[in-house]
Amino acid sequence: MVDRIGVAFVGCTHPHIFPRVDILRGEPDVTLVGCYDPDPAIAAGIEERCGLKSFGSADELLDQPGVNFAVIEGWEKDNPGYVAKALERGQAIMLEKPGAANLPAMRALIDGVRAKPVPFQVGYMMHDNSAIRHARRILAEGVLGPVTLARVHAATPVGGSREIWQSQPDDLGGLMYTDACHAVDMIVSLFGIPKHVNSLMLKLPEGESVTAHGFKKDTLSQLDVTVEMPIGGLVHEDAGAAILRYADKIVTLDMTGWEAHPWVEAWRIEIYGANGTLHVALTPPAYRLYVRNAKAGYQPGWHEWSGLSASVVGNSLEVDENYSSEVHNMLARVRRWDTDNAQSIREAEGVITILSAMYDSERDGKMVEVQSRV
Repeated sequence: MVDRIGVAFVGCTHPHIFPRVDILRGEPDVTLVGCYDPDPAIAAGIEERCGLKSFGSADELLDQPGVNFAVIEGWEKDNPGYVAKALERGQAIMLEKPGAANLPAMRALIDGVRAKPVPFQVGYMMHDNSAIRHARRILAEGVLGPVTLARVHAATPVGGSREIWQSQPDDLGGLMYTDACHAVDMIVSLFGIPKHVNSLMLKLPEGESVTAHGFKKDTLSQLDVTVEMPIGGLVHEDAGAAILRYADKIVTLDMTGWEAHPWVEAWRIEIYGANGTLHVALTPPAYRLYVRNAKAGYQPGWHEWSGLSASVVGNSLEVDENYSSEVHNMLARVRRWDTDNAQSIREAEGVITILSAMYDSERDGKMVEVQSRV
């Protein structure tokens, strides 16, 4: 058991750091030791905005007395190095999604976690969305009967895929990598890892001008910015779709970088079974369930449930049930020093394995096998 948790924020480029800082600061047994980022402007900005002491190197920060939990929010190309440093010191790790710039880097990172187990989790906060928890329960209870088809829609709002986090040239891709990873994580959580993938991606030249509300130009900028920009001309893809083939079902995923809604508001999951149909929304969390024959306490007909959350430009960076559940689940693991990472590793590596297969399929123009080792 761990009496006190000392948190080090290593790499501070991703704005998901802000709700996580706010949640961790509210825990009585947690001390926020400090932060490090190689960009002096980001380090100084985080120090000022979050009240975190800035350190001159990752080593200096991780070597501070009492640090036993590293929250890693750097660029994908840098994060495996930060993970290795935390592992050397036996520190728990929460790693910003997707975790690494490509599949070989992610597998090497996972191998490191296996070799020196510490509490480990990749920051897919929507994994803990209450509607997704309901969906997992409904599937586990067999309410839908045999499932043969599911559809998943995700998107970034207009301008979101031009932001720097979807525009890193060293990453495997853009929105179909750094943001679709959330959707693929939910797919793996609900259905497991598919056998084959067939993918298509669209890259557009610069086109007509559109208005982007809440465009975030860098880590420290606010969300009150409205800018005009052309559709297309991104570093990576503008839209993509994939067919995920399982032994007993087909799951489709589609995503665009140019959706009118705020972050996550129009994301949807539809699951079709022989005894029922489930429609899931994430922001706000909700589901509609149709049942053909009574099962697990559900009578025939339609059933509805909804929760509460913000639906505004900055909804993806607010403290909400997604971040709260994610952080509190991880804190519970750190407190009891739970190093059973089997599920975390399976899902973290499985997501990147599927995404890598999607880019292979797009490149080769054919269905490819998902080369999963988990």
